[in-house]
Amino acid sequence: MISVQNHLRLLNGNRLIGLLAIPFLLISCGAFKKTQPVVWPQDDDIVVINPDKDDPPVNEDKPQEDKKDEETTVYSMVLFKGERYKVPVHKQSFDIAVLLPFHSDAVNSSTDKRRADLMLEYYQGMRLAISEIEKLGSKFSLHFYDTDNDTVKLKQILNRPELEKMDLIIGPTSDKQVKIASFFARKRKIPLFSPVTTMNRLWSNNPYVYNLNPSNQMQAMAFLDYFKQHHKDEKLLIVRDGKRFDRSFGKALVDECIAQNIKFSKIAYSQYLNWGEYLDPNKTVIMHMAEDKTAMNYAVTGLLNKADNVTLIGSDEWMDFSSVDYNQLERLKVTFVSTYKAQVPNEMSIKVQKNYRLEYKDDPSWYTYMGHDQLLFTCEILDAFGGYFPLFLEGKKLSYANTDIALTKTATCFQNKYLQFFQLQDMAIIPIEY
Repeated sequence: MISVQNHLRLLNGNRLIGLLAIPFLLISCGAFKKTQPVVWPQDDDIVVINPDKDDPPVNEDKPQEDKKDEETTVYSMVLFKGERYKVPVHKQSFDIAVLLPFHSDAVNSSTDKRRADLMLEYYQGMRLAISEIEKLGSKFSLHFYDTDNDTVKLKQILNRPELEKMDLIIGPTSDKQVKIASFFARKRKIPLFSPVTTMNRLWSNNPYVYNLNPSNQMQAMAFLDYFKQHHKDEKLLIVRDGKRFDRSFGKALVDECIAQNIKFSKIAYSQYLNWGEYLDPNKTVIMHMAEDKTAMNYAVTGLLNKADNVTLIGSDEWMDFSSVDYNQLERLKVTFVSTYKAQVPNEMSIKVQKNYRLEYKDDPSWYTYMGHDQLLFTCEILDAFGGYFPLFLEGKKLSYANTDIALTKTATCFQNKYLQFFQLQDMAIIPIEY
């Protein structure tokens, strides 16, 4: 069952029918289209209950008792993503607060309107996840709050009595707001999932904060995992151009190579590089940071006569170039790095795209996929492990429509260590596992 409730409005007549009608009316009048002004209901709640179970069981197996230090802990066997886990019995009704800048105010700046559109896309992705969440055994109540990208507004929300009782918080987005909310979460021992902003520096170690969006450092660590698995003993050459991708991912990769004591060489990008001066006599992996088509073409042209000993890696921006000789790219075993997994459709992303087109007559955005994947991940782990989920997820890679989530504990918080690799093989772009 899905219900949308506004705390400020009283409902008359058949309550269930009225609640179910609200989202369909909004959809039919175009309120959820990205081209329409964003109208966000204040204090919006979505309640999701498995329609086939009035009172869902805690688990499918008979609990076992484990006595230790004169205390009794009851365990049960839980099946999650094809694996069985012995998990302490936990509740199966959860309240989740979503704190995002929906900007429901009538008057906003152009920046606020753009941010509101993105948050609407994120919300639409969350709604698409409902059909999958309904298959779980637990009940989930999602409480939406508009932070308006304002720290004063956020503090007012956090002071509400019901926030003390939340099982998990999704949001907020800006650095300042995440720091405020993380302090609130740590004091009350409430997990906080940061959906967009990646916090590398907090006041201190905070095991209740989780960055679901992979930081540049985590992407660099994932790159080196891939490199060590697929290109062991090969030379790593990093070509830097000082632009956006290089300043973010490139810098993180250089820093991580130094931290892990991995041998590498770095050179400044030029159209007229003499590649023979930099390549290893055997095999070389070239991580090229330039994202424009001209730079890619010069690299491909200069490296073709050395194709047997070279793997060329570039940004996923390279995947969008037209009028490209893909035979030459394939000879160089061109590989693309990305955090946008759905660029090459997979079973889950195809389903999300199909449902989004039916619902909103448009294609899902990166924020739509983010909302879908992050809410589904949140509900799945709470359903399986309850508040014990940190004990079972570290080091596990969970796959979703547009991202994988592999939580890694760092000195400050939990981070998602994720980067997707695509490679051109047999004139097709395919994902590479590592």
